[in-house]
Amino acid sequence: MPNAIIELKNVSKQYRLAESPAIKKVSLRIHERERLGLIGANGSGKTTLMRLILNFVLPDAGEIRIIGRGDLEKARQYIGFVAERQEGMENFTPRELLKISAQMYGLTNAETNRRIESLLRFAEISDVADQLLADFSKGMAQRVQICLALLHQPKILLLDEPMSGLDPGGQKDVREMLEKLEDITLIFASHHLDEIELFCTSAVFLHHGEIVARKKLAEIRKIVFTLEIPPAAKPLLLEYFHSTLQILEEKSDHLNVQFEANSEAFQKFAAELTQGGLEIKRLRSTSILENLYHQYVQSRTN
Repeated sequence: MPNAIIELKNVSKQYRLAESPAIKKVSLRIHERERLGLIGANGSGKTTLMRLILNFVLPDAGEIRIIGRGDLEKARQYIGFVAERQEGMENFTPRELLKISAQMYGLTNAETNRRIESLLRFAEISDVADQLLADFSKGMAQRVQICLALLHQPKILLLDEPMSGLDPGGQKDVREMLEKLEDITLIFASHHLDEIELFCTSAVFLHHGEIVARKKLAEIRKIVFTLEIPPAAKPLLLEYFHSTLQILEEKSDHLNVQFEANSEAFQKFAAELTQGGLEIKRLRSTSILENLYHQYVQSRTN
């Protein structure tokens, strides 16, 4: 098993005047090169958890270690961060921002120039590197943010709602950038479950500051199907999906059922139904991740 690059032990944080803790007795191990999705409703603690890892706020209780270090101020050199909102950079160009950041990290002139040109190519913004960010779309500005976060070649990248406010084109550009990243531990907080499914290897479900579940995405790549079908289809259902099949309602003229399956298995099942002259009357499908979100987060909120 890979080493834990981030470890939290019984960490709690409550802000002044808040009625309840933002983070409550959270214990979490994040391994090298893991891509962890943070899932939860607004106010669930996703952003506070990132701020604690970054040492932007201090825990009231518990311990946080980054690459084995308890000194989080020094450990921050290993972390890159992309915030949901970033203001005050409109009157700078990407090249200027990258040079300022390089000075803060103490990079040599040669290293600065090499890293800047490499990142501009990586983000495909070399042709606009000397234009003001005020003229950029939000998607282009977000690509600059990712470049800034990667400038010092961190081992860990934190992304807080990186797709928020982006149009489909901007989402596509950011998605393509993130897909290129290798050998980096990634923590991805998002309301977009499809993005977490695409980028992450595991997911943590947060509710009112507590971790209520953790899942490896390789185990939940299947889809949840909810069907209304004729009773004559029951033997075929049991043959294909007996291990996950739930009969929600059984009447003389129809069955309402739910089961988990991958797309290929469902297509084979549907083809056999059609060959047997049986018809699916109603079909609804959701990803396992969405189903778990409703189970662990929404149902606890209602």
